[in-house]
Amino acid sequence: MAELFLIICALISSYSAAELEYFNQSEILTWDEARSHCQICFKDLATLTPQNTRNITDKVSTDSWIGLRKNFNSTSNSDEDGYSSNSTSNNATNSSILMPWSRWANGDPLTFQNWYPGWPVFKKPPPPRDCCSCSCTCPATTTPRTTTAAYFTDFTTPGVTGSGRVEENTQGDVTNYANSSTDQTMTDVYAFSVYDTTNETLSTDSTNIPKRKAPGFTTSPPTMTSAPPIESECVRSPMLTPDIPDSEDENYIEDSCVAVLSFGAWIEKECSERLPFICYDERFVGEVNVTNVTTTSASLKWPKGPGNISHYRVEVNGQEEPTDRLTNVTFDLEDLTGGNLYSVQVFPVKCERDLNPQKVDFYTTPNKVRNLTAAKMTETSIFLSWDKPDGKADLYVVKWLEEETETSTEGVEVDGLTPGSLYNFTVIAGVKDKSEWSEESRISQYTRPGKVSNLRASENTNTSLWLQWDPPKGNSLSYLVMAVDSDNNDTLVDPKVVEQTKVELTGLPQGTKITLSVRALVGDTLKGAEVTIQSYTSPEPISNLILTPDDHSLSATWNPPQSNYSSFNITLTFNGSVVDTEYDLTKPSETFKDLMSAADYTVTVWAVSGSFKSPPVTKSKFTLPKPPTDLKVTMTEKNKLSFEWDAPSGTASNTYMVNISSSFWGESYPQTVKDQTSHTFDGLRSGTSYKIEVRTDAGGTFSSPVTVSRFTVPETREVSLSMLCSSPEILLCDKKDTRESVLRQLEAFLERELGREVFWELEK
Repeated sequence: MAELFLIICALISSYSAAELEYFNQSEILTWDEARSHCQICFKDLATLTPQNTRNITDKVSTDSWIGLRKNFNSTSNSDEDGYSSNSTSNNATNSSILMPWSRWANGDPLTFQNWYPGWPVFKKPPPPRDCCSCSCTCPATTTPRTTTAAYFTDFTTPGVTGSGRVEENTQGDVTNYANSSTDQTMTDVYAFSVYDTTNETLSTDSTNIPKRKAPGFTTSPPTMTSAPPIESECVRSPMLTPDIPDSEDENYIEDSCVAVLSFGAWIEKECSERLPFICYDERFVGEVNVTNVTTTSASLKWPKGPGNISHYRVEVNGQEEPTDRLTNVTFDLEDLTGGNLYSVQVFPVKCERDLNPQKVDFYTTPNKVRNLTAAKMTETSIFLSWDKPDGKADLYVVKWLEEETETSTEGVEVDGLTPGSLYNFTVIAGVKDKSEWSEESRISQYTRPGKVSNLRASENTNTSLWLQWDPPKGNSLSYLVMAVDSDNNDTLVDPKVVEQTKVELTGLPQGTKITLSVRALVGDTLKGAEVTIQSYTSPEPISNLILTPDDHSLSATWNPPQSNYSSFNITLTFNGSVVDTEYDLTKPSETFKDLMSAADYTVTVWAVSGSFKSPPVTKSKFTLPKPPTDLKVTMTEKNKLSFEWDAPSGTASNTYMVNISSSFWGESYPQTVKDQTSHTFDGLRSGTSYKIEVRTDAGGTFSSPVTVSRFTVPETREVSLSMLCSSPEILLCDKKDTRESVLRQLEAFLERELGREVFWELEK
């Protein structure tokens, strides 16, 4: 059976996500040694593609091994399709069992070929040989034989122009035809065999038979049955095999490896030959993470490098010597400068070769600013200044309330503030990219308070006055008040610091022109602008104010002051309301008429000198009360009496003194009644005569009483008296006059003993 290999390369562009780098190695090694070196120090031997061929061959000056081999010998187990279940490198090894030149060393499929003309060299098939002949003798009954053949129908391979077909030639061989194509598309290589009906393979090459069916074959080859022959006996007789020597191409290499020439073409060489070689590796990309950053230190951590990394080297700008031979993937930087920018490179070292460095730039935390001070306070602004921190700082941020401002200098004026307000300022130093900030430096400062307004003096007396003002715009905590003599600038009273906006100044000299000033204060020393006015003290007060009332008028008299005065003012008030005011009185007396009785009146008198009054002198007095009228009893019971009365006309009092008394029992029950003109006494004795009195109460001064007497309802009991009359005179007791005389004596006795304060009756 003849073998025919068809190799069709499909150009399938594939791009790895990783960036690949290629390294020409001048060391002279066998292909296996070269691959082992590449796998240890790089990724693997180079895999060529249309994209990288030019880049690789530009650096090649002599024949060099690449990662392609005809057959990869392996003892690892493969699945049904012939692919290893092991690593990627094993995939290349096991897949080549199916066909030569099918995979690269790293397991990538062969999608590109660039053979030098005449390469690769295939093994020529041997000529066909007859192994036996048959002769038929006596007929005999035979069993029909069937022959099964594989038929290859027309097919079109994607990417390949033309069709292939398999035909059975006259010698029984199967030939595969395929049109050539300029497109290079990877297809399988098929070997075909012809089987007889006993499933004995007539000719096959087990190394080139795929386990899957080749495209183009029918799933059920036709079965041909021959007609029964004439019965005869077929006897096999051996024939001599012609002696035909095997024919091999002198350039054929059974176990060949591929080398690339300096101009890019491929050739086969014995794998044991020693050549330079080309390795490739994936460009290592990693990132250094920086944590625990302080003003003087930081912690570095990076991912492990690929493959056999022997150690790491850390290079930091600003440090003369790199940190070499690190086996861990962490490192702590010490003795750094606050606020400085550091560039760090971490080089994984593999076979004494630096891989692509992992880089990171970071700032250390700046130190806090020093000597933060506040100065030049105005009502709406404060100037802040500070010293530059140790190390470096690119900018500063000043914060207050919900506001902030940024500056590159060591000072800033903060404006737009509220007068007299306390502000807490925070200053932090930062680096250029604002990734790191220092600790906070703090200071508190007030703005200067504003001026008070509407400053005025009132209630001037001979030794005092009230000073009042409106607060300034913004805020203020307290006020500084001063009073000096306008003529000689002598301080009249000690300066006062008060929190309210009204204050009384006492101990002033009489009749003196005084300069008064007020300044708003915040903090301990920050003062607002001064505001001043001038005022005078008043004359001395009057003395010995005497009030004389009756039931409808009130007279007032007083002694004038010893100092100068021009007149008197007098005011009469009742329940806080002014009833009458008299001005410019020249005499020290005044009478108010047509007043209410039992009313509490207040009289106030001032001495006046110009526009200023003396301290007031005040006294209160009730007018005399009028008695109530029309007192009468409204209800009488055994132990209760109710009564009412009318209030006196023209009186302001609504308070009355009521009293009920019994002379027989010696009892008296006084009570005060307010806001009503009726009352009830309970708990009295039945059949008793009670006297009721009602008086008008004017602040402890009582009017004359109005009275009424009434018995409570008696609870009667009968007492029988038996009298024995004896007389020396016969029949004297039977005389009418005698009986009446006795009864009168009895009644007189009861009258004398009981009186008429309790109820009793004598029935004859």
